Amino acid sequence: MKKILVLFFVLFSLSVKAQITAEEIKTGLAGKEWKIVKYEVFGVADAPKPEQINDKIFLKADMSFVIVENGKEYKGKWNVMNPSVYILCKSATGTWTKTYKIISIGEKESVLEYKDPDLIKTKYYLEVK
Repeated sequence: MKKILVLFFVLFSLSVKAQITAEEIKTGLAGKEWKIVKYEVFGVADAPKPEQINDKIFLKADMSFVIVENGKEYKGKWNVMNPSVYILCKSATGTWTKTYKIISIGEKESVLEYKDPDLIKTKYYLEVK
């Protein structure tokens, strides 16, 4: 029984540490221009298509953003949602909104995930531009 409790405590501690904080998002993602180098849908990762070659995500420190997706540019404001593993990006006109789940944040590489209204998940593999 003691071993089970110790194992549970260790696993719980690891999962708590695995949570990404709002501060990590603001210092790790914001202020860097991220190029989308790969899209993954249904477990299959592909390089960007010709119309996606210039796609990027740029979350600015002033909480504004510029996102180019499928060749179309969006500008607006972003914020960290609760729990802090999500960021909400809303265009200045309010006509475009996306919520991204943060899978990982690295110094040069990061991964975001978007779930569309049909519940299809797309992972965005990012590299600092």
